[in-house]
Amino acid sequence: MAATGNIAPSRLVLLVTVVNKGKGTFFADFLKTFEVNLQMSFVADGTAHNDLIELIGLKNNKRSVIFSVLKAERADAVFAALEDKFHSINSGTGIAFTIPMSSVIGKLSYGFLSNEPRLVGEEEE
Repeated sequence: MAATGNIAPSRLVLLVTVVNKGKGTFFADFLKTFEVNLQMSFVADGTAHNDLIELIGLKNNKRSVIFSVLKAERADAVFAALEDKFHSINSGTGIAFTIPMSSVIGKLSYGFLSNEPRLVGEEEE
């Protein structure tokens, strides 16, 4: 029987990113560079009324919302990179926050979500 080393699991978080409609694909592709294996993207309506939207100079209240799963230890780097992209590409607009994940069922699921190929590719002996 081969000895297997213990792998201390990394905590996972759900990253929620809200950007202007039409920028979702760009930001989803950008987030993949941070070892994100699972993302879901939706188009949503903002909650502001049209009068307020016009007053603050926005074109509309349509948004792209991206849900991404990543390792908690990568969150600070993601926030710093997103802040830079929000200012340089998205006219200073965008919101990002994380929600901690308390558990994941199954070693293979965790391995996929955490981008740990050692867990996904292991075979029982």
